[in-house]
Amino acid sequence: MRFDRLLFLQSTLSVLMALVMLVGPPWSVPADAQSSVPAYERKKREANASTVTITASGTASPYTRFAEDIRNVLDDPKTNQLRVLPILGRGGGQNLLDILFLRGIDMGIVDQDHMERLRKKHPVVHANIAKRVHYITKLMNSEFQVLARKEFRTVRDLEGRKVNFFKRRSSTAIGAEKVFSTLGIRVQPVFYDQSLANQKLKTGEIAAAVRFAGAPHNAFVKFTAQDGVHFIPIDDRTAPEQGYNQLLEHYLPAYLRHEFYPQLIPQGQGVPTLANSTLLAVYAWPEKSERYRKVANFVNVFFNNIDKFRDPSRHPKWKEINLAANVKGWTRFKAAQDWIDARRPASARGSNEMQTAFDDFLRQQGVTVRGAQLTPRKREELFRLFGQWWQQQQATR
Repeated sequence: MRFDRLLFLQSTLSVLMALVMLVGPPWSVPADAQSSVPAYERKKREANASTVTITASGTASPYTRFAEDIRNVLDDPKTNQLRVLPILGRGGGQNLLDILFLRGIDMGIVDQDHMERLRKKHPVVHANIAKRVHYITKLMNSEFQVLARKEFRTVRDLEGRKVNFFKRRSSTAIGAEKVFSTLGIRVQPVFYDQSLANQKLKTGEIAAAVRFAGAPHNAFVKFTAQDGVHFIPIDDRTAPEQGYNQLLEHYLPAYLRHEFYPQLIPQGQGVPTLANSTLLAVYAWPEKSERYRKVANFVNVFFNNIDKFRDPSRHPKWKEINLAANVKGWTRFKAAQDWIDARRPASARGSNEMQTAFDDFLRQQGVTVRGAQLTPRKREELFRLFGQWWQQQQATR
């Protein structure tokens, strides 16, 4: 009996060995499949090596337009030197949180005051946020835009009224809450998407709609004076003086111009308001890490092609960009600082010459920084405008 079992086992083993010799071991992979594995992995590595992401906001937001412009100018499928993937995000403070916590997010468009707000709101969680998130460059000024029914002439008239703050945690919601609370004006915040808010503004169901972003904003460009709306001014004459002066400690004075909204603002006129700084922010990856290398590659390609963003086909706010602008409370990403430092000798001379010319201009006009005519914040805004004029003059020489 044992002998029969032994013969059976031997015969079974012989059959299995024959099958192995014929088709190969069951754990083996066909030669063509083996050769495709390295090629697949190589393609996968190449696709990820040059790809970076930028989280923005909704389709109407200048955040998203800026991210799209960056993709259109820099994304090159031929060389694959760089691929930029814009992401429709929630905008504002949420973008800063996404840079901190979400996998796959390299950069995001945020406003300057979002970092300080998070640090104050959650001091334990965000105690070292300034070390974890840096900025690549200041992109533009974001104007505080209050489009209201014409029966509301000043910001004071909105007391107790429904005002759309857009989405919760958006730049608009964060900024609007700060502005109205600082001014001591209690409104009823509502949080409608922009299309619904515009409809309710036209019918009078809400008194005003706010956007804190770069002008012109797609949310308001289709409005005309026939819709019964206008932009409310915010300055030291129309807003509570004490609150307005407090806001100037954080924001710049600015104007909404006819060029932004020709259907709402007459030629040669402007509407005074406030402006915040909008930044391209990035997680502070360790210098020798793969994520740092990818963002550093993006920075070099972006900065080397910055003149292409001033083309009329791009968002008009690109004309405001100053790569070397310092942002209070933020640290510049090392790769961006390295790029600026490598070109500093020539740019520093031009900057000093421009600063001297500006100081001479102020003295000729009899304007002093400490005088009642010009606060430090207003001087900074004047210098920015003067800088744009100066660059135009240099280009014509």
